[in-house]
Amino acid sequence: MQTEEFTLVHGMLRSFAARYRVGSADDITPQSRMIAQKALDELGLTELRRASPPAATVQESALLAEEHGKQPLTTSLLGTILLAPELLRLVGTLPTSSRPTIALGQDLRFPGEHPSPLVAWDCDDADCALAVDAGGTVRYVGLGAAAPTTDPLRRVLETTGHGEVIGRLTPEAHRRWQAFALVVTASELVGAASSFVELSVEYARDRRQYGRSISSFQAVQHLLADATVLTQACTSVTRYAAWSLDHESSHQALAAARVAKAEVNTSAVEAVHAGMQVFGGIAQTWEHIAHLYLRRVLVGARLLATTADLLPALAAPHSESGPDRSARDAATTPTDPEPTR
Repeated sequence: MQTEEFTLVHGMLRSFAARYRVGSADDITPQSRMIAQKALDELGLTELRRASPPAATVQESALLAEEHGKQPLTTSLLGTILLAPELLRLVGTLPTSSRPTIALGQDLRFPGEHPSPLVAWDCDDADCALAVDAGGTVRYVGLGAAAPTTDPLRRVLETTGHGEVIGRLTPEAHRRWQAFALVVTASELVGAASSFVELSVEYARDRRQYGRSISSFQAVQHLLADATVLTQACTSVTRYAAWSLDHESSHQALAAARVAKAEVNTSAVEAVHAGMQVFGGIAQTWEHIAHLYLRRVLVGARLLATTADLLPALAAPHSESGPDRSARDAATTPTDPEPTR
């Protein structure tokens, strides 16, 4: 879209986020979720990635995901507005009256080679989910009961049935799908981490101990300086990955997306941990929003692919990165007995 048009869309999303942000975990109710999601839907963002060519570039989509992550919001932007329409576009399926989200493994990682139970992720107002197996086959699956999740801002549902096959991604499209999913997910985590660090800086300026602002204490300054460096690193690598999807080959774009997600998995969590230390005891309470940011980045660090999944794929020789290998690399196999959802 044109620069002025994107600036308008970005501004509308920022205003929406400021209005519908959650003040505490107690504010999360079915009614508040429904009202917020309806307001987000009215912005008309679902069409951004549905058409070919898309109305919004990957860079623009990533900036919107980053903006959405800055506030504690219960709305489904990634699942139903960015990821599902992008997948339908890549598989070549015409828009339908259904409103799908994305189905992932029970550990919220890319489904592996072997069939296993799936869950629908980020599914507010969704009526079905799209599942992509390791070979690129895409199918619809139904939605079931609520599944447990560590992140109270985001709904996760069980899926039902084996689903209807709607198409198959080409190796090129499969790589682009994986890269897009990694980039927009990483972008939302970047927004969450950078926003929380900014909140921590503001708190340090206002909080006084021993007659002085705690921002004057060197230990606090070091914490916040380190956290700021971490968020800047996340921002840089993620925005480059988004640019790569718009301008580079699918192999290069997927490599950049894996690097970005691996960096964000570690740095976003460390940055939020630093902010939690600055807030001190109040950040450990249920009423404070700090734990909502912490839960978001902890779950996000495992979402789609963990760092342990990504580094071996990045280290593999280029000569081995054929189409089939690319499909296998992003697919993950559960390694932990109790995954974080």
